[in-house]
Amino acid sequence: MTSVPPSQSGTVVREPTVVTTLRSLDELVRRPACLVVIHGENIGHKYDLDVKALTIGRGRDNDICVNHRSVSRNHVEIAVDDRGVQLRDLRSTNGTYVNDQPVGNVYLRDGDRIKVGRTVFKFISGSNVEAAYHDQLFTMTRYDALTGVFNRRSFDEKVQDEFARAERYGRPLALILFDIDHFKRCNDTWGHRAGDHVLREVAQLVQRRARKHDFVARYGGEEFAVILHEFEQPGPQTFAEEIRALVQDHEFEFEGNRIPVTVSLGLVIWESGYETVGQLIEAADQCLYLAKQGGRNRVVSAQEG
Repeated sequence: MTSVPPSQSGTVVREPTVVTTLRSLDELVRRPACLVVIHGENIGHKYDLDVKALTIGRGRDNDICVNHRSVSRNHVEIAVDDRGVQLRDLRSTNGTYVNDQPVGNVYLRDGDRIKVGRTVFKFISGSNVEAAYHDQLFTMTRYDALTGVFNRRSFDEKVQDEFARAERYGRPLALILFDIDHFKRCNDTWGHRAGDHVLREVAQLVQRRARKHDFVARYGGEEFAVILHEFEQPGPQTFAEEIRALVQDHEFEFEGNRIPVTVSLGLVIWESGYETVGQLIEAADQCLYLAKQGGRNRVVSAQEG
């Protein structure tokens, strides 16, 4: 039950109910065919087949990366053509299986199960209402309902994956943690609906600035996380400073009230000295703490800290 705050005069003021609706079934079923992970890591993850072809393999250059030694670097390709969706094994070491049968080249049928290493995908045609169900389920379980960016669960999985790749291949990896300065004051002054508005606006500002392969998530409360990879220096520092300036210069307005908003950011770049994901997150969190202690509305990196 939502609490109803009293006004200054003592009269109870009821905030208007916000009603959300699901998209129509007709809209949902007009989806591309997809693959859904039904066994293995990232279970429940959905991959839309809205491109002409995608590849699955252990290598980072694949559209779907399955990081297991039983999977070849380039394992299998799935292509969409006029006849349907075709699967082609790329001479993988341990083979590709459809419905437990080894295959080389085959057109997929609705409901087929594709085994790549220890990961099993289910193929769902675009006309199947189950695709719409998985689309909704994926959105609900992977994204933050308020802000539209990824949620904490998605972040925990993503940062583990990226940390493992950084360790294995020496890929560049940066983590930014940031939160909204004096957010409690915003809620106390203008109300929680105004606070929700600020959270959404900040999240979308950062999402629009991020590159396609960057990862933006709500870490918890008024705190957010950004994972960056495939960059050159001083890319992460520049990105963090741009986020800070974007929020500072943006006009946040809710029901006629202009709300001043700034953020503090902690930045850490992976190096071999970080032995666990926890150490990396702790380093970013410590930088965020120093940014707030240093006056807020600033970026502190691990090198500075």
